[in-house]
Amino acid sequence: MTVDLQAHRGRGGDEVEDLLMQIKGLVFVRAILEQRGASPPELDAHRLETERLRSHLARVVADRCNDFDAAA
Repeated sequence: MTVDLQAHRGRGGDEVEDLLMQIKGLVFVRAILEQRGASPPELDAHRLETERLRSHLARVVADRCNDFDAAA
């Protein structure tokens, strides 16, 4: 049995790329804010959003792995 990689990539690949880009952006912006003396609540807000997106990314990747296992 073969797995249609294009179908899987189209459904979840773009979402994974988007999430990674958002996480990288948040980490980058948080570093800049920290250098500029941002308040602890502002830095914490970026940290919490980064954690939320990382958790979401983990779920998306796990779901894709389950899809591949089911297709095999």
